[in-house]
Amino acid sequence: MARVAKQRKHTFRPERYPAVLPIVDGDEGEPSLVDRVADSVIAKIVRKELDAGARLRSTRLAEELGVSRTPVSTAMARLATEGLLVQKTNHQAELAAGAAEWLLQIHKLRQLVEPEAAAMATGSLPAEVVDDLWALCHDAKPNRSGEWKPAAQYFDFALHLAIAEYCGNLAMKATIRKCWSYKRLSYRISGGCQSALKPEYLQHVQILEALSQGDADQAGSQMAEHLRVASALRTSRRVV
Repeated sequence: MARVAKQRKHTFRPERYPAVLPIVDGDEGEPSLVDRVADSVIAKIVRKELDAGARLRSTRLAEELGVSRTPVSTAMARLATEGLLVQKTNHQAELAAGAAEWLLQIHKLRQLVEPEAAAMATGSLPAEVVDDLWALCHDAKPNRSGEWKPAAQYFDFALHLAIAEYCGNLAMKATIRKCWSYKRLSYRISGGCQSALKPEYLQHVQILEALSQGDADQAGSQMAEHLRVASALRTSRRVV
């Protein structure tokens, strides 16, 4: 039985949706070592394994993560640029006040941007993208087997990033894609947001229906409601 379950887990194939595959993947490719180190540091921050104002030593982090100091130093410089760390003149970094709420703050940014992007994208998504989203929607429909869950997670990314791609505003697109780089981390920290997949699937269907019907007002309002509910359903106090 365990072998069968393991085989079923890998039946989802994103290549079945060629119009949305490049939208989800973007230009990101496989995460680099620096990317993985930065995500590990953020995870520590969100889990409050590091206290506000605490000094972060690259040597110690490198030992904890099993990597050299170079990717750790590069990752810390990136996080300082993004605001999670404060880089001191002696090159030591401190955790910024409020950094533990980073993923919640990212979600609040999404609540400001994505409803407007959904309204703006209405009528602009190519037919082949809409068709792929509906095919993905069908494969992501909840069922007893549990095979739908990988498709539902991918549907989440595909729908939101397709809206970003075709909202017609480059700054919005870049902002949403950046937010979704952190959403990937939220998925990893929370084990895939399993408890929220089913209610969020139904909300995604409503958004896709509004987009397909050309109803910009409904697409925007459904997106706003979806993000509000997502915040209420978060699996931990600091992950959404």
